[in-house]
Amino acid sequence: SSQSSHTSGCFTGDSTVLTESGVHRKLSELRIGERVQAVNAAGQPVFSEVLMFMDRDTHQRREFVTIEAAGGALLKVTPAHLVLVWRRQRSETRYVFADRVREGDHILVHVGGTLEPRLVHRISATLADGVYAPLTSEGTIVVDSIAASCYALIDSQTIAHLSFLPYRLVEKVLALFERSSASDSLSLPRHEGIHWYAKSLYTIKDYLIPANWLYH
Repeated sequence: SSQSSHTSGCFTGDSTVLTESGVHRKLSELRIGERVQAVNAAGQPVFSEVLMFMDRDTHQRREFVTIEAAGGALLKVTPAHLVLVWRRQRSETRYVFADRVREGDHILVHVGGTLEPRLVHRISATLADGVYAPLTSEGTIVVDSIAASCYALIDSQTIAHLSFLPYRLVEKVLALFERSSASDSLSLPRHEGIHWYAKSLYTIKDYLIPANWLYH
């Protein structure tokens, strides 16, 4: 993609997700139509279909925040990406921009079928080549065992997820007419760069979303 680092949220290509078939798949090899581990509205791990890549660029160099947690879990993600953080004082979870996660916070790590809070003990910055931003039906994804949003830029998981509702509805309708075999329905994205729907939302977001809800 030709967008600068603050316009989208992505993971690295060597980051992995768990597919419903039990395979750990690199994001660089993930196909549209695969079902990967995500988090539902109740905070439980589920498998959710990959609808598209909002951004996918194998060559772009980007700055990533590296979040390391107790037990060895490690996530590399762009600064404006939303990550699920557990607030111990209130015993609740909320989505936080990756570069605002702090040492001493707790992130949710997938362990033995459940999501458990794990203490963040190190935050660092790194440069890496390749950016990947898969969108699941749930709007969430578990990457390298750490729970995250699929979204970035907007400080509201709910609004970000709603903004992709028209696309999800169209995909559902199209799926009804394309009931082919499962193997036929899996595909790598045809184009590199930012998906046209995501690009359209980036263009109009400043007019629709209050400035204090946007990543700066």
